[in-house]
Amino acid sequence: MQNEKWGLHWFRRDLRIPGNEALKQNLKVTQGKTLGIFCFDSHFLSREDFSHNRFAFFLKTLESLRTDLKEQGGDLLVVDCLPYDFFAKLFLYCRWHKISLPEIVTSSRDYEPFARQRDERIKTLLKKEGVSYLDCRDHLIFEPHEVLKSNKPNDFYQIYSPFSRKWFSLLESSDGQARVNAHSNANEYFSRKNRKTDLFKMRWGDLRKDNNFPFLDAAAKFIEINSKKVTVEIPEAGFFAAYAKLQKFKKNLDSYNEQRNFPGINGTSQLSLYLKNGTLTPTQIVQNLKLDGKNWKAESGRNRFLKEIVWREFYYSILFHRPEVEKESFNPKYKDLKWENDENLFKKWQEGLTGFPIVDAGMRQLKQTGWMHNRVRMIVASFLTKDLLIDWRWGENHFMKELLDGDLASNNGGWQWAASTGCDPQPYFRVFNPWLQGAKFDPEGEYIKTFIPELKAASRETLHDPNADRGPWKYPKPIINHGVQKHKALSLYKVK
Repeated sequence: MQNEKWGLHWFRRDLRIPGNEALKQNLKVTQGKTLGIFCFDSHFLSREDFSHNRFAFFLKTLESLRTDLKEQGGDLLVVDCLPYDFFAKLFLYCRWHKISLPEIVTSSRDYEPFARQRDERIKTLLKKEGVSYLDCRDHLIFEPHEVLKSNKPNDFYQIYSPFSRKWFSLLESSDGQARVNAHSNANEYFSRKNRKTDLFKMRWGDLRKDNNFPFLDAAAKFIEINSKKVTVEIPEAGFFAAYAKLQKFKKNLDSYNEQRNFPGINGTSQLSLYLKNGTLTPTQIVQNLKLDGKNWKAESGRNRFLKEIVWREFYYSILFHRPEVEKESFNPKYKDLKWENDENLFKKWQEGLTGFPIVDAGMRQLKQTGWMHNRVRMIVASFLTKDLLIDWRWGENHFMKELLDGDLASNNGGWQWAASTGCDPQPYFRVFNPWLQGAKFDPEGEYIKTFIPELKAASRETLHDPNADRGPWKYPKPIINHGVQKHKALSLYKVK
């Protein structure tokens, strides 16, 4: 392989082949001699909010990607090694065996604080080694530096409405339409038409010259160790599972606006699982569903769903421009709120034993499935912060430990919104009443009874009346009085 052109695509949050622009560019430069690499970062695996369930879904996604690559002549190496160490060791091995270093390394851009620092270090290493590096936009339609008030790099939007107006105008621009149309081949890829078995023309075995190759594939090891700690059923993973889910949701798109707030109805897309790992991108969703921003004010299912995509990009913009929000309140006014942080109440919230049926159903759904309906996420978040007066970071951390779709930007943005500490938040004086929320969005108790089977025989009135006796069903009494706690919450925020 001396003097031959070959390349590395460093997979991170882009675990698919179709619509992967960075991978496409790598294949173009190397004429197909591109190898896939995934590095398990010890920082990721040692995070305090690490989730064994989400990791299991991630590992399943990697295996799906590996299968797809191999079917088309490619390969994926999964290593238990920091990215910096991987590249350094691989280059040393290549020099020792007189193998040319890769012509190019590509990756898709990431916007989380740690990822940005990591990538800058890798860019410095590759430049020093004389290896070209290219990163491309991938899991956002418009990147944080593109949706700004002006040409100043830090003049970012802190309110959703003006951000969304700018975003919609970008989507309707010629560049925006070109980005969407570039993903029109996903349908063909999903149907497996014209599938090439020689799209990739190199495998990792082509580099192994002896038994001193410094890496073993670590995927099987991680799967075996992690599987012992998985507590929920892991969904199907990978691009084909994601795209099938998209096709299924497409049939319900027009009713999305009416149904999305009712947890007893299967009215949401549940695509967040796949957006998290990049087996599906928002650009592919917009293209496939034929979404546009022309009539963005209309209250249709199509427009409402598109706005949810914009919310996701808005929270990424906030995290990018204000990385400190990962640990601190966006609004400095509420940085040092005197939370009560009662550990016993927090545990009852975690276990779904608060005595508030809609709250407990949500928390039990999370524990049993690794997912929670979005309306219920808002209810349980408001309850933790405004009723139990517990720091939003406790809730955010718990969600990340349990959610299969846990994503730093969206999770942080959602929790700070509910706690009224973030950008464009729910005003602190608006406190969700869990009794009214349950009666409005789960009136017959279909959702509640699914996850709280002991209340299956309870009447509608019994489920939503704070003064009802639910003792006969061995269901706990409410751990707090909502009215009392609301006044305490208002006092807590007013102090600031």
